[in-house]
Amino acid sequence: MSFTESPEEIMKQREYMDVTYAVTGGVATITLDAPDRLNGMRVAMLENVLIALNRADRDPAVRAVIVTGAGSAFSVGAALDGPETLTKALDEDVAGHTPTGYREPAGRISERLVAMQKPVIAAINGHAIGGGATIAAGMDVRIVSSAAKFGFVFTRRGVVPEGASSWFLPRLVGLGRATDWLLSGRVFDADEALQSGFATQVVAPDQVLAAAHSYAAQFVHDTSPTSVALTRRLLASQWLHSHPAAAAADESRTYASRVDSADAHEGINSFLERRPPVFPPLDPTAAARF
Repeated sequence: MSFTESPEEIMKQREYMDVTYAVTGGVATITLDAPDRLNGMRVAMLENVLIALNRADRDPAVRAVIVTGAGSAFSVGAALDGPETLTKALDEDVAGHTPTGYREPAGRISERLVAMQKPVIAAINGHAIGGGATIAAGMDVRIVSSAAKFGFVFTRRGVVPEGASSWFLPRLVGLGRATDWLLSGRVFDADEALQSGFATQVVAPDQVLAAAHSYAAQFVHDTSPTSVALTRRLLASQWLHSHPAAAAADESRTYASRVDSADAHEGINSFLERRPPVFPPLDPTAAARF
């Protein structure tokens, strides 16, 4: 893609290929939109998810992002149509061939998710297999259908995990469970996803998107967008530290920088006045200075 064009221009040219994007009430919804193939992933779809995430993160009107699937599935992973499917996809993925080596598209999405200033909620309306499970693992919250199945099935397809799932899963569910899922490639249900900590909430299949919007609403009405962005940075950076003192130092430095901010004043005043807060827009420079 050409980086001289805005994400909006690129999305318009591609007509949201395999992806839809909408903003309602401060929440951007990105929908994997190829229900005829159970939202099986092709390179164009993943590129457009990445562009949509960029667009949502740059839009000051957006306070939270929901990613979901059209139809009965979230995504069943790569759209397989023959033994050469993955070879063809790798060749087609021009942007993934970098001077330092190949970077597959689910991994690029995971990197973008970590860098987001807005919270991202996976509304897993149906099965999330392979790449569908890996991109969900990189999101902040997973609200899942009670009928959904999950599987990091890469060893059963003769490949290895992608989307940074070997990094996210041990942190989400512990090394033992992550090892079980990634080595065996077995498929598991929503109950196991919830018990393990992979799923945040399990709801009836027809309630997934409503529950995701209800969860997202708190970021529109109740929280400071700058505080949310900085807290995401603190969560991401704490894995760099071998001792909690370093994490505490990061928190202390960031806390001290915010106590005299307009956000802190509004948060305190709204509490004392017993009214909903009206926080200022996201301060992108605050997260950039982290």
